[in-house]
Amino acid sequence: MSIVESAYGPLSGQVLICGILILVLIQIVRYFLSPIRRLPGPVTAKLSSFWLASQCQKVRRSEEVLKLHRKHGDFVQIAPNHVSINTPDAIQQIYGHKTGFVKGPFYDAFHQVTPVVFNTRNVSEHTRKRKYINPAFSARALSDFEPHMDAEIVGWKRQLLKISNGSNPLVDFSVWTNYLAFDVIASFAFGEHFGFVEKGDDEFGLIKIIDTRGEFMNALGSLSPFLRSVMRYNPFDSFWKNGFRASAGLAKIGKEAFEKRKSSPDNSRKDLLSFLFNAKDPDTKQPIPEDEIIAESISFIVGGSDTTSSTMTNFIDFVARDEDLQLRIQQEIDMIFPGEPSDDWVPREKKLNELSLLLATLREVMRLRPTSATGLERVTPQGGKTIAGQFIPAEVSQ
Repeated sequence: MSIVESAYGPLSGQVLICGILILVLIQIVRYFLSPIRRLPGPVTAKLSSFWLASQCQKVRRSEEVLKLHRKHGDFVQIAPNHVSINTPDAIQQIYGHKTGFVKGPFYDAFHQVTPVVFNTRNVSEHTRKRKYINPAFSARALSDFEPHMDAEIVGWKRQLLKISNGSNPLVDFSVWTNYLAFDVIASFAFGEHFGFVEKGDDEFGLIKIIDTRGEFMNALGSLSPFLRSVMRYNPFDSFWKNGFRASAGLAKIGKEAFEKRKSSPDNSRKDLLSFLFNAKDPDTKQPIPEDEIIAESISFIVGGSDTTSSTMTNFIDFVARDEDLQLRIQQEIDMIFPGEPSDDWVPREKKLNELSLLLATLREVMRLRPTSATGLERVTPQGGKTIAGQFIPAEVSQ
């Protein structure tokens, strides 16, 4: 008796095997009919989205795709309906204003509770959401939040100094940048930090949840819509089960934080949720539905925390490897901020803009070590487009 028969029964096993064979035949037919199959790329990637998903699962997508570009050039097929493009000439054509390219099906995998600004593919729906969420990120709103962010930074600095003066002065900077970023983002989103810096611990396991969810979502988004629904019931690989569990865990934490903020008596605090509680739907003029508010706040935690901590860690690592750059940045800081700072001193945002070398280094770090290495998928508009000299048919992802 085969493994399939023992797991599902003789008849069910036969049906399952027949179903798999039919899917394989469909993919082979699609391969020969594909208008992009003459582009270079692995045959396994041309036949199935599993190749790309497996690279994401192994956290090797960017490295493997880069190898393909070095071997084949600027245009490589990495999935049955996906072309990777590696030339700066394509950036403005694809991501420029009113180019006709829209977000691809990859973003559908990132829906948490309901679509948000980040993963909404419908242009008019994206515009609607932007209208009610933009005021939370205005210059005035960010300026009002600055004192709250300063308090988180001061607490973080004191904790690091306390550790450095202790018996074991070694600090895992990546861990503590995570603590700071999550506390700052929680304070901005929900009006109260998670307490990671104060306790020196992520008691919710939130960082691990987001890491697991991120790897899972990248892999899931690389699969076809049909395979995404199937992977939920995959009994052979715990990666998918753990990913769905992490996604549900994040939703639970986000909903609990939302309910706590909603019942808070401090309604004067200007945070993300306070703006969304008071916002009106630009189309219906009614309050924003609660599921949209919860989804946006969850999205903000994910998008703001991990990217911030990764950039901070990469910046320190980058500068630590260049003593001359360290000296020049220190000299610039001493010139812009002379004298001995107080214990609770935090530089003003406007003054920080005068640190030209530090900001240039930060931008270079973000260029060399982007926080997302999976690409920002877009779909070719109707009629197709010639991108950097190569015609890409309609409805093909890049």
